[in-house]
Amino acid sequence: MFSGRKTAEKRREDIRLADQAVGEAMHALSLDDVDAARRILAAAPKTHYADMGWKVGLANAMVEMKAGRNRQAIQRLITVCSRLDDTSLSLDDKNYLRLYALYRGSEHSKDGRAPAELRDLVEDFRFDHTMVTPLLRKDFPLKTLEDAEVPPPPPPPPLSVS
Repeated sequence: MFSGRKTAEKRREDIRLADQAVGEAMHALSLDDVDAARRILAAAPKTHYADMGWKVGLANAMVEMKAGRNRQAIQRLITVCSRLDDTSLSLDDKNYLRLYALYRGSEHSKDGRAPAELRDLVEDFRFDHTMVTPLLRKDFPLKTLEDAEVPPPPPPPPLSVS
């Protein structure tokens, strides 16, 4: 009889490939290569929302935001955040992702405030930053890290007075 083992293996492989594609797309976005990120995500296998679809959707929202399509990006962020409870992520991970969406939404708004729909999703919550999955923090950092500035040259040696 058929046990479904091959189907389960294919599903696990699709989840792994989709996760890998999101990591590569977010790296491409950090290098400001929107077209490459879009191609990578388009090639990612389709997965169920609860498995890895939420992560692909969040990465797609970031691609839209980098491309300058803020309205579509905000709608995607709202959609992803409102459905995070359908996933098996921990509460800390869900709240971290909602805060990430809020930060990105406020960065790209005209008045510096995220839309009310995003603010309502993240209102009154807490999370332990140390309990958030490190891969989420790597792919979706809360703060954008700037390149380290070159340190100033060392001071000149003191003049010897004789």
